[in-house]
Amino acid sequence: MRTLFGTFWARHLGIPLLAALSLLALEPSCLDHIVSDRFFDAAAGRFPLRYNPAFELVTHELARLVVVLIGCTVIAAYGLSFVVERLKARRRLLLFLSLALVLAPGAVGILKAASGRYCPYHLAEYGGFAPHLGLFDAPAPGLAAGHCFPSGHASAGFCLLAFYFAGRALGNRRLALAGLWGGLAAGTAFGMARVAQGAHFLSHNLWSALVCWLVIFALYLAIIGPAAGTPSFTAEASRG
Repeated sequence: MRTLFGTFWARHLGIPLLAALSLLALEPSCLDHIVSDRFFDAAAGRFPLRYNPAFELVTHELARLVVVLIGCTVIAAYGLSFVVERLKARRRLLLFLSLALVLAPGAVGILKAASGRYCPYHLAEYGGFAPHLGLFDAPAPGLAAGHCFPSGHASAGFCLLAFYFAGRALGNRRLALAGLWGGLAAGTAFGMARVAQGAHFLSHNLWSALVCWLVIFALYLAIIGPAAGTPSFTAEASRG
C-alpha cells in the first residue's frame, strides 16, 4: 500500500512538477518561434489561418461548443442526482466532474487575464506592435497588457482530463484511458489550431495543460480522495 500510494503521488503530481521545471528551462529557447514560424507568411506579414472563416468556425467556435455541451450535460446530471435515484450514488463523482470542467478552464482564464504576455500576432516580429515578453516580464510603460497566456482555448480541451480521474474513481480503465488520451488530444488540437492562427505559442498550450491537470488533481483529492481506484489500477501501480 505504501508503494501504491507513493506511486500515485509520483505519477499524478511528480511528473507534472517535472514538466513545469522543463517548461521553465525551455522558456529562453526558440522553440515557440520555430513552431509559429511555420504558420506565418513572411511575404504577407500575417498568419493566413487567422483570417480563414471556415477554420475559425470549426476549430474555435464549434470545438468549444462541444465541450460546453459536455459540461452542461454533466452539470445537469449532477442536478438530477438529487431527484433521480439511479444518479444518487454518482453524485460526488458528478460534482467533481462539474467543478473540474468549470474551474480548470476558469483558472487558466484568471491567469490569462492577469498576464501581460502578448499573442504572436501582436509581436513586432510577426507584423504587430509589441515586444516579446518573458514569463515574468511586465509590459512596457504605456503599453497595454497582452492577456494572452496561457491558452484559454486549449484549456477547453485539457479540462476533459477530468474523465481520466472519473474513470479511475469508477474503476473503469477504458474511461480513464479515454479521458487521459482524449483530453490530451483535444487540448493539443484546440491549442495548435490557435497556434496556427497566431493567437498563441506552443508553450501557452503546455502551461494550460499543466494548470488544468493541477486544478483537476486538487479537486479529485478534495472530493474523491487518492485511495479511489480499481483493482486493475492498484495492480498496475504495485508493479510500477
